[in-house]
Amino acid sequence: MADACRCYYRTYHHTPSDLARRMWFYVHAVGWFRCSPAYDVYRKSFFGYLLMYVRSGRGVVVQDSKSFPVDPGCIVFLDLTREHRYYAAANDPWEILWVHFGGQQCGEYLRLLEADLCPVLPGTPHSEVLFMRLFDLFRCRPAGAEARAGSLITRILTDLVGQRLEAGALPDVPYEAGYPESIRASIAYMERNFARPLKLEELAQQASLSPFHFARLFKRVTGMSVMEYLLHYRIQQAKHLLRETRLSVREIADMVGFSDQSYFSKLFKRYEHMTPTAYRMTVHAPHPSPGRR
Repeated sequence: MADACRCYYRTYHHTPSDLARRMWFYVHAVGWFRCSPAYDVYRKSFFGYLLMYVRSGRGVVVQDSKSFPVDPGCIVFLDLTREHRYYAAANDPWEILWVHFGGQQCGEYLRLLEADLCPVLPGTPHSEVLFMRLFDLFRCRPAGAEARAGSLITRILTDLVGQRLEAGALPDVPYEAGYPESIRASIAYMERNFARPLKLEELAQQASLSPFHFARLFKRVTGMSVMEYLLHYRIQQAKHLLRETRLSVREIADMVGFSDQSYFSKLFKRYEHMTPTAYRMTVHAPHPSPGRR
């Protein structure tokens, strides 16, 4: 009976440097918690933001007097300056990984993910690994830990955004609205013809600009070179085909504009940190309740 009421946890606190506060998402604390049924946190107000990944068990989050059940594999994203409560389910208390953090873009991500309305989000296939890496960073504190932590939090949040975009739960990123007409025209042409070889001169012609001026303008307004944008778009289309079809990797490579399967696989791994085959296996695998450590 005593064991049923016991919590097991590990917390690492951190005071972020001025550089981290200026440059990245920065960490106040990270932790792991295997909770007892009595685990219950209520705050009228606090500071910063909370990301919490549920490895196993269940719980409830309360925000704006609304209760949101939380299942294994879910992520909780809270603005801690607002009144909030979260607690473990009495009959199946959760095991969680969490990070208390801050950063200039926190509010933007919160609103983009609509976590200000519903703070419980489905995790991605990589969520648990990313949270564990974050936890291990502050357990081991290697050189450059703050920069690495900022990168990991960014990856967690952008993975969530990408997942919702792919599911159609968010409108596509509204990049075009702020782009000059010439760039919008070239992007539309690129996205219609991405499966065949495209040259800079051909795309510049769609914008009625010289290749030199087109390349400079494209990089300035999109943040990417023309060819980088094209490669990124082709990889996104390849991911869709890997998820939704049984076509071979060779067939998919050809369909998205790569005549060399080896080059396609190498480029895919550079963008996605896994091979096309591994990506397909990951997205098609069942999403079991994460195991305990």
